[in-house]
Amino acid sequence: MSLLDLDGRCLEQLTDLSVSLVYGFTQAEPRGWDDPTVLALLIGGVLLLGLFVWVEAKSRHALLPLHILVHRAWGAAFVSVCVMFIARFGFYLFVSYYTQTILGYSPVKAGMKLLVNAVSTTVGAMVIAGKLHRRVASNILIAGSLVSSAAGMLILTQLEVDSSQVFLAYLTPSMILTGIGLGCLLAAATHLATVELNPAEAGVASAAYNTVQQVGAAFGTALLNSIATSVSTLYLEDRAHRPEAGNVGTVHGYTVALWVAFGILVGGALVVGLFSRRGQRTTRSEAVLEASK
Repeated sequence: MSLLDLDGRCLEQLTDLSVSLVYGFTQAEPRGWDDPTVLALLIGGVLLLGLFVWVEAKSRHALLPLHILVHRAWGAAFVSVCVMFIARFGFYLFVSYYTQTILGYSPVKAGMKLLVNAVSTTVGAMVIAGKLHRRVASNILIAGSLVSSAAGMLILTQLEVDSSQVFLAYLTPSMILTGIGLGCLLAAATHLATVELNPAEAGVASAAYNTVQQVGAAFGTALLNSIATSVSTLYLEDRAHRPEAGNVGTVHGYTVALWVAFGILVGGALVVGLFSRRGQRTTRSEAVLEASK
C-alpha cells in the first residue's frame, strides 16, 4: 500500500470516529443512552479511535506521529484545549438559554451581555498571560486557566429560576473567570503545542492543535446538550403538572450539565499537572545522567 493511501485511510478513520461519537451523543437524548443504535455509534467511535492509534503506531510515515500526543509539553497543550472547548460550549448553551428564556432578554441583548466574556478573554490572553509567560511555567499557567474556568462554571451551577441579581452576582463573575481562563489557556497552549518541535513536524502538530479544538467543541455541544435534555426529561416525568416545572426542569438539566463541565475542567487540570510532574522527573533524571558522565 502506498504512503498516500495509508495517510488517506488514517484521515478517513479519524473523520469517521468523530462523526460516530458526535452523532451518538446527539442521539442519546431522543433514543436513550441504552438504545442499541446509540451504543453502536459510541462503541464504533471508540473502536475506530483504537484502530487509528494502531495504524499510526505501525506506520513508518504516520499521518499523526503518536509521540507528539504523549510528549509532556505538546500532550498538555492538546488535552487542555480539548477539555476547555468541551466544557466551554456547555457554558454558552446555558447562558444563552437562561438569559433569553428565564430573564427574557432579546437575542441582541443576550449577545451584548456576553461581551463581558469576550473582553475578559482578550485581557487574559494579552495582559495576564503576556505578563506571566516568562515568569510561570506554561503547564502551571494552563492548569490555572482550567481551574479559573471551572470556578466560573461552579458559580453558574448555583443559579435557579428565581435567583435575583443574576447578572451582577452570577453571570458577570462567571463570564470574567471563564473568559480569563480561556484567554490565558489559548495563549499558553498555542505556544506549548509547537515548542521545541522538529520543523518537519510543526505543520502536523499545528493541524492537530486546531483539530482538537473543533472536535472538543463538537463533542461538548453534543454531550452536554444530551445530558441537559435527558436530565430535564427525567425531572419533568413526575412534575409535568406543575405550571413552573418546564423552566425549573430545564434549568436543572443545564445545571447538571454544568457540573459535568466543571468535572471535565478539573480533571483536565489534574492531567496537565501530571504531565508537568512527569516532565520534571524526566528533566531531573537527564540532569543526573549528564552529571555522572
